[in-house]
Amino acid sequence: MMEFLIELRKEKRTGIIWILIAVGIVGALYSLLNFGLRKDSLLGLPLPPMDILLTQLYGVVLIFNLFGVIMAACLIYQLEFKGQAVKKMYVLPITLSKYYLSKFVILTGGLFMAIVLENAALARIGLTKLSEGAFDWTTLLRFAGYSFATTLPVLTFMLLIAAHFENIWLPLGVGVIGFLTGLIFATVKPAIFLLHPFVLLFRPAVAMTAEVDPRIVILSFGEVVIFLAAGLIATKKIRYA
Repeated sequence: MMEFLIELRKEKRTGIIWILIAVGIVGALYSLLNFGLRKDSLLGLPLPPMDILLTQLYGVVLIFNLFGVIMAACLIYQLEFKGQAVKKMYVLPITLSKYYLSKFVILTGGLFMAIVLENAALARIGLTKLSEGAFDWTTLLRFAGYSFATTLPVLTFMLLIAAHFENIWLPLGVGVIGFLTGLIFATVKPAIFLLHPFVLLFRPAVAMTAEVDPRIVILSFGEVVIFLAAGLIATKKIRYA
């Protein structure tokens, strides 16, 4: 608990939490503006209203979330590398794995707040713009959880990468490459590509339905466990030069 409180105080200064909240606000405003401008063309699509509301707006919102997560994960470790602070922490009576876990919890909380803001905007659109009775809270909440679950593998992967490189441009480069390759392979059928965390992220966006794919959810949580475990183990093994 002490490690989490210390980490939370540090991240309030770095502004990382506010980055993710800002991403949520931008995503919410984008959804409101996009639907406002394209209402007639969107509602004219041969899809159920909830599928239109969720799948047609999520693609760009996903990209906002993705780059917000990449930026936050990279910045959250840069404070540790300045002035060799991470080396000094090894001589303190603290558990570095708990600090790593605290970073994960803070980033996850920030992502959760961003998705809440974005889906609040979608709820407003659904309640005010869709035909009476077309909006379904259960479908919205299910899809929100789906998008949250498929973003977590990228978050844990980027946190793992950021912990290993002092030069911020290296994890940023990994994030950009992950984005590009995930975009390329998002619609590829062989299941092996689902091991790519960025491909999992794009799956809700490329689907034409708001239905949740249980296989994608299971794979997402499986990758979260693997990447998080690898990061916790690495904090005990790595000594920074």
